[in-house]
Amino acid sequence: MQSVLIPETEIVLSQFSDAAGSYDTYAEHHSLIAAKLLNVVSSLEPESLLELGCGTGILSAGLHLLFPEAYKEFTDGASEMVRFCRGKIPSSELVSHSVLDFEKIEHDSRYDLVLSSCALQWLRDPASFIGRLPYLLNPGGYTVHAIPVKGMLGELEQSFVETEGTWNSLNYISGAEWDGLFHQAGFSIENSFSCDFTVIYKSPVESLRAVRGIGASLSGHRDASVVSPGVLRKALNYYSCNYGDESGAVPATYKIHFVVATGGN
Repeated sequence: MQSVLIPETEIVLSQFSDAAGSYDTYAEHHSLIAAKLLNVVSSLEPESLLELGCGTGILSAGLHLLFPEAYKEFTDGASEMVRFCRGKIPSSELVSHSVLDFEKIEHDSRYDLVLSSCALQWLRDPASFIGRLPYLLNPGGYTVHAIPVKGMLGELEQSFVETEGTWNSLNYISGAEWDGLFHQAGFSIENSFSCDFTVIYKSPVESLRAVRGIGASLSGHRDASVVSPGVLRKALNYYSCNYGDESGAVPATYKIHFVVATGGN
């Protein structure tokens, strides 16, 4: 059974701040996704850009190299994430960092490019946020996002389903539903597609450790189900038996939807 949760912003930001020191160790999938996103935006020529949910700066570092002459603003709602990002890409006339809960963004500035990687899934009200995105863009500007969608970590979820355990999950929607939200906000979608990014972990326990290591655990949220050791043991055993290889290593699939849009209201 799946326990679908609405994220509680204060808890989310606190957990990500706490995980900032271990984030890069467990963020192999974020590096893969960032590389794809950089390829997607490589043909653009923004003079200014805003990154939402920069984390420790995995994507930010690539953006800094790709657009050396552009003004870049890197933001995250978790203060420790911003601190780590600043350590990778120091502030300068062309680089700034700020702590920003982007769901509440009321920004006076406009940019040629607004983008994010694995951030929008934490929105409590995606439609409202995307409705405000056009007002962050200069005329002809682009907004580009890599968004986890329905089917995320399918191996782990299926392992809980098959053993009748409970798996706490965000309310992931499909790529088509995300496209619909951008259309409703008046955007013209230039490109959209979904990709699977598969990471091999030494064991099912390691795959869970990666979730916790980047701060993405849903424990502590108001409606989160408590997973007993027995239920967890059954699910992880199923994961190992049905997805693992002879060494015990298992795949974890991160399903990501990419949206490239321009214009707006």
